[in-house]
Amino acid sequence: MGSTRRFLSRYVAPNLPPYGLGWVMLFATNWVVVRIPAIVGEALTILEERGPQALAGTRSLATELLVLGAVVIVVRSLSRVLFFNPGRRVEYQVGVDVFGHLLSLQRPFYMKRKVGELVSIASNDTTSVRLLVGFAALQVCNVAVAIPLHLYQMAVTDWQLTLWCLIPVAFGAVYMQFTVRKFFGMVRDSMQMLARVSDRILEIYSGIGTVRSHAAEAAAFERFDLRNREYLDLQLRIARVRAFSMPVLGFSGLVGTGIVLWVGSMQVVDDGMPVGNLATFTALLMSLVGNLTALAWVLAAVSRGVVSWGRIDELLETPPALPDERSPLQLDAPPKLELRALSFQYPDGDEPALHDIDITVEPGKTLGIFGKTGSGKTTLVEVLTRVHTPPEGTVFVDGIDARDVPLADFRDAMAVVPQSPFLFSTTLRENIRLQGANPYKAAADASTTEAMPDARLDEVLTAACLWDDVEQLPNGLDTVVGERGVMLSGGQRQRAALARALYRSRPLLLLDDILSAVDQGTEARMVSAIRQLRGGVAGSMAPTTIIVSHRTSVLEHADEIVVLADGRIVERGTHVELLAKGGEYAETHDHQGGEGA
Repeated sequence: MGSTRRFLSRYVAPNLPPYGLGWVMLFATNWVVVRIPAIVGEALTILEERGPQALAGTRSLATELLVLGAVVIVVRSLSRVLFFNPGRRVEYQVGVDVFGHLLSLQRPFYMKRKVGELVSIASNDTTSVRLLVGFAALQVCNVAVAIPLHLYQMAVTDWQLTLWCLIPVAFGAVYMQFTVRKFFGMVRDSMQMLARVSDRILEIYSGIGTVRSHAAEAAAFERFDLRNREYLDLQLRIARVRAFSMPVLGFSGLVGTGIVLWVGSMQVVDDGMPVGNLATFTALLMSLVGNLTALAWVLAAVSRGVVSWGRIDELLETPPALPDERSPLQLDAPPKLELRALSFQYPDGDEPALHDIDITVEPGKTLGIFGKTGSGKTTLVEVLTRVHTPPEGTVFVDGIDARDVPLADFRDAMAVVPQSPFLFSTTLRENIRLQGANPYKAAADASTTEAMPDARLDEVLTAACLWDDVEQLPNGLDTVVGERGVMLSGGQRQRAALARALYRSRPLLLLDDILSAVDQGTEARMVSAIRQLRGGVAGSMAPTTIIVSHRTSVLEHADEIVVLADGRIVERGTHVELLAKGGEYAETHDHQGGEGA
């Protein structure tokens, strides 16, 4: 019930006024629908008498039919508008809530949930919720109003015939109760299968280059076809259940109609029942059967909507797994960064990935982190950036425990260049000026942006060694780089991400192996630019900087270098001190120096 209450209070309650007015329109619609057969019956009864007086009576009834026909057009249209518009608003609000909550969830959540499933929830499930609160709500309210009005008018016309026709309809209702339970479980399985199909499509799309380069199209198609066929088979079973439920309801209605004609005709002959009453009753029964048949479509919409809301609610109720926030962080100058006996273990890990890390980085200084693949470098950066929440009392910024700082404030104080940078499918200019700008700004607006001078942008492009590449692009900075920056090489993407971080000019800068995809000439220029960070960017103070790399040439200028192995600090000191020790760092430096020569 908690899930239902949340849905009603969050999304349905704000739309109660249009729903209430829509219900009034539905009542008016069904009243007119029920009244029309009664008018036809009255006209037939009057015509039995024949004569001028009867003709005059039918003219007034005909006028009433014309008026009611015009009224039903208006009230029926209004009822749909008043129900469907809230559905669109709910779809929008659910989509916003899902997207906002996904932004608040941390890395452990995404390590357990597949992207395809999340895409399916954000698209297919939100659409199903719209149908639930729009189309399904309209039909449910319509049936709830129509059935009592029809039964009332039928009972007023002839209560005995009403009892006779309800017998087969009751059998149809029992069958529908069985169908609802079966259909609900099949729809739940269908939504889960659709999520798996979506995940398979995204997987193949992301790896399309690998598939083509290894000529594995047939295998990829076979894997996709397997998932897709499972989904198809289940959809066919659902269609069969739904298709069979409609004829059963229709058949029960036809049986009831046959009973009405049989019993009613005998009453007309034996008891003098007016033919108009029989015509009225038959028309009402056919209209009632039509409403009952619509329940099959309502069944599908309600089942999908309820299942979809359950999946959405489960996602929205997933806690962000963030500690309580107690201390706001406002950094106007480069901070002091401290790591005190930091040990960290992944939620599903068998042993800690980091062991007793003790590091102090003074304000404006640079820390270098060196280590081979798998030594824990990236894990350490992810803990420092709170991609993974550090243990309490292990990471401090200006003496404040990082766990006590609101995550938005903490991340706003830093600029991060990850090992695998992400670029949006927009212009290079907008990718670099991401902070405070719309990353999906239309390329058509590039001319306006280009006309605005930006000294900071020019400076960071020079620092990231991007100017030569920009000049070679078709439209310079206003070139659309494509999905994930596909128009750029790996090194260009890394340098664009570095330019983005420098453009932010934050007091804390973290660079995670940003030179892994550049040539040695570019590396030399970028190392020189990074060294100049001590003088700041665009006139600002030098940030407190952490540089992660497996190349010793990148770390030569660092104030201190720590060497990681198996998540532990095995060496520390300046570049010169580490070379004098003759350890792993010195061996790697000699080896890389030989390669450079």
